[in-house]
Amino acid sequence: MRLIRLLKRDLASEALDWAKDGLISESQAAAICRRYGIDHMTAARSVGYFVLMGLGYLFIGLAVITLLSANWDEIPRAVRMLGLVGITVGTNLFGVHKYRRGEHSTAVGAFFLGSLFYGASIMLIAQIYHIGEHFPDGILWWALGVLPAALLLDSVLLMILATVLGFIWFFVETELWFYPTLFPVFIAALLWQTVLGKQSNILFLALLTAVGLWAEYTLAWWLAGGRSFAVGTEHLVLGVGLVLAFFGLGKWLVSRDGHRWRDYGTLLELWTLRFLLVFLVVMSFEEPWRELIPYQGSASGLMVAIGLVLSVVAIWLVYASRISLFPVVVFAAFYLLGLAGIMLLGDREYALGFQVIANLALIGTGMWLVVRGIRDGVSHAFYLGVVAILATGLLRYIDLVGDYVGATLLFIVFATILLSAARYWRRQQLREEAA
Repeated sequence: MRLIRLLKRDLASEALDWAKDGLISESQAAAICRRYGIDHMTAARSVGYFVLMGLGYLFIGLAVITLLSANWDEIPRAVRMLGLVGITVGTNLFGVHKYRRGEHSTAVGAFFLGSLFYGASIMLIAQIYHIGEHFPDGILWWALGVLPAALLLDSVLLMILATVLGFIWFFVETELWFYPTLFPVFIAALLWQTVLGKQSNILFLALLTAVGLWAEYTLAWWLAGGRSFAVGTEHLVLGVGLVLAFFGLGKWLVSRDGHRWRDYGTLLELWTLRFLLVFLVVMSFEEPWRELIPYQGSASGLMVAIGLVLSVVAIWLVYASRISLFPVVVFAAFYLLGLAGIMLLGDREYALGFQVIANLALIGTGMWLVVRGIRDGVSHAFYLGVVAILATGLLRYIDLVGDYVGATLLFIVFATILLSAARYWRRQQLREEAA
């Protein structure tokens, strides 16, 4: 039943409908919702309501900004300056007024609109006074100006706006070959929001993405001696290692008490499995291995340290969650084996062998996911496994086999796997019915 936590609002809506139809009582509907950590009176309408409100305020802001831009040259400079400051301060003061009256949703909308006016004011005032020195600073100050309101109001909408602006500033800053020194501020704000604020799967995924991006760019900056952000083999090693560590973190979160952590853990496990499958699909071809072997960089010691540390972290997190270590140990073994091949082998002819290993890993992962999905009743694991097996068969038919006899044997192997999984599923159903 873990996947149902990703659909909590649908569950709340269904529980209310059951109560209206007389199938359960109001107290039972509330108890069902409490079991999954949701407010049965507001959850069913909150997403659609806030999405529409947010989009409404967004278009109001765009309309005002467009109107000002269309008549910008005809407005005297002093009027422009006072108008920008006035509309920004006035909108935010209106938000403060609504917040003090207890109208939280309206206050958040006003602050969201005020944040848009604040950003427009930064850009337009810079244009008025011809302030053009390092323009990414304008985006940074815009994002930093939104953060306090987002944290104080515990608003997911404002935090999403601040996060989007933070990411834009990050990419613009690095595109100009400047190191994003203040980006950890946004990571800290996202961590605060996801741990202590309102639960948000979007912000949780944004937090992990921000950590990964910052780590990758920090590595690139260090390897280049603070001169550029060149991407190489080291970043693939770090990226796969981080996903492996995130997989362990997902397992650990699922084992914690509290709906928030279990929701985050389920979501993280799902996305890390998807990434690992996509990565295995890419590495199931020979060409990526031929590009990686042999490793020509000078940071071999660092790569080994990254691989070992992240593998140990992943295994320790799964061990601490008291869940089977087998999957994470196997993933870590393939990860370290690939790293060893890149580091030690100097002949690209070994690429074919690693391609075969990657294909076996992909098939094995698919079989494990199918069995786990059937055994534990986890539908997303089952379908991921089926997709992995079918994708492997199709890709190998196109890339590797090519003749009728080979294709026939390959399809027979995959048919055997799928039919065996179906028989196992049937036995599980009969065993549950007998119990």
